[in-house]
Amino acid sequence: MSMSDSISPRTRVSTVLSRWPSTYDIFRKYGCPDMRHGLFAITARIMPLAWAAWIHRVPLDLLLRELNECAAREQR
Repeated sequence: MSMSDSISPRTRVSTVLSRWPSTYDIFRKYGCPDMRHGLFAITARIMPLAWAAWIHRVPLDLLLRELNECAAREQR
C-alpha cells in the first residue's frame, strides 16, 4: 500500500469501508455500529477516524495500525 493510500486520522469512516470492505470487522470489534446502512451510514460520511476512535474510546494509533494492516492485506 502506498503512502497516498494509507488511512489517516482525517480519513472518513465511509471512505475506509467502501475502499477496504474487510475493515468492517475491525470497526465492529471495537463496538462501532454497522455504518454501512441507515443513519449510521450518513454519519460515517462526515466522521473522520479520529472522531470514531474518540467516541468509541479506542486508541487512535491502535485503530489506524489495524485498519492500515487490514487494507494492505486486502490489496495483495
